Amino acid sequence: MFRFILVNILMLVVLVFFTQNSLIFYIEQRFHSSFGLDELLKGTEFSKGAEIFRAFGVFVDTSANVIFENNSQSADAAVFETNEQNDSDVIPFDDNITINIRASAQISDENASADTAMIEQNSGDKIALKQGDSVLITGDSMMQYIGMIASQNYPKLGLKVLDLSKQSTGLLYKKSHNWAQVIKDTLAKNKDIKLLVMLIGANDPWGRSINGKFYELNSSEWREFYARRVDEIYKIAKDSNVKVLWLSLPCMQKTDYAKKIELLNGIYKDVNEQNGQIFINTSEYLCQNDNFLTHLNIDGKRSKIRQDDGIHISKAGSQILADEILKRIEIE
Repeated sequence: MFRFILVNILMLVVLVFFTQNSLIFYIEQRFHSSFGLDELLKGTEFSKGAEIFRAFGVFVDTSANVIFENNSQSADAAVFETNEQNDSDVIPFDDNITINIRASAQISDENASADTAMIEQNSGDKIALKQGDSVLITGDSMMQYIGMIASQNYPKLGLKVLDLSKQSTGLLYKKSHNWAQVIKDTLAKNKDIKLLVMLIGANDPWGRSINGKFYELNSSEWREFYARRVDEIYKIAKDSNVKVLWLSLPCMQKTDYAKKIELLNGIYKDVNEQNGQIFINTSEYLCQNDNFLTHLNIDGKRSKIRQDDGIHISKAGSQILADEILKRIEIE
């Protein structure tokens, strides 16, 4: 009996050692406080487990989509026959939809900041909402802290918040999480939603099969395919008379990854302009001349705005973006 208890305790310690960040994030989401656990573990030997887990996660993220695509044919045929209806790799052409992707919305050998120059914030147009209207928060792990902060603060101004942000999701694939369908169903069930806020794409800058052929990220076929995935979100919102506020992904620490993200941002910006909605360039607030920053001076205090993985946004950085979203809203 003692051995059984000891083994279970050791397994629990190992689990916490590697997944401590996820556990802390869950606690923050559930209780709106980390109770100081993040600061307590920071810089200790115990924190190395999180670093190992993050490195493993980055490796999985960069290879999972390709592996999944290559192995999909060996999966159960009945399951994929159903799923393919929701995630066809055939580009859906529609003569009534025109997606114009700028030549600059592609990976360049030049410095990433050159691509970023075109991603300028839209005009000062504001989104008019009324007391009691709902804001729908959608996106991947980049959005989760923002969603948590919005859920805490926006109701104080009379706005309701529905936070559906979900980590490890994207627009490139629909089999694991179909954002278009989720948003469509949510808007149909919640008529008080008047604004959709989206921040997504960290898991999307990888090649995939289209029309039975594999295309790299920088190909025109890939960009056209992905632009249609983005445009689909806008069309769903428009059908429900819902405004869209799209946030770009911020600058990234690693150069190769940063260039890929800039390609995605170019697509988001182009599609947003064609749909006449609001676009926020997050790099204006989290970066300096498109260079990655870990800290900013906020109200006279040095604050950490990005996480150690060089990708995600910290609570302080998310607070900045949550405030910027509010600045685009005019409550009547």
